[in-house]
Amino acid sequence: MQHFEHPEDVLNHFSIYGSLTVADFGSGMGFFSIPAAKHLSNEGTVFAIDIQEEPLRVLRRAAREQHLHNIHTLRGDLETPRGSHIKNESVDRLIITNVLFQAENKTAILKEAYRVLKKGGTLIVAEWHSHERTPLGPRREHRIDSGQLRTML
Repeated sequence: MQHFEHPEDVLNHFSIYGSLTVADFGSGMGFFSIPAAKHLSNEGTVFAIDIQEEPLRVLRRAAREQHLHNIHTLRGDLETPRGSHIKNESVDRLIITNVLFQAENKTAILKEAYRVLKKGGTLIVAEWHSHERTPLGPRREHRIDSGQLRTML
């Protein structure tokens, strides 16, 4: 059976609430961004960054429909320096889920994450398990081994 992270569990585990600033690298249509915005107060902020405009358009529409005014969508290439368009050391929690396996320059994404993360902030990374056979997700040879991921981090 395939196990997907439940956003609520992740948000609770990493104490994402109140007036924090959260970044969601590779946000897509907002699987984590929308629940995070609901956890935050009006003073909290979610930066949803994706390289593709269409998922961001869908996310903006969903945020409007749900009256979530604390989500800011940014189109950016996370594999380039300053590609997130976020200020240095301005993010309390940074989420990267199922993005690194498809990136050519994984190290660049992690450098960008550390650039925007505040000292004492939390980086949350989730990727497809390299040792599991699953009907969904990338081919096993494209997945990142957990040891390799730890080394990169």
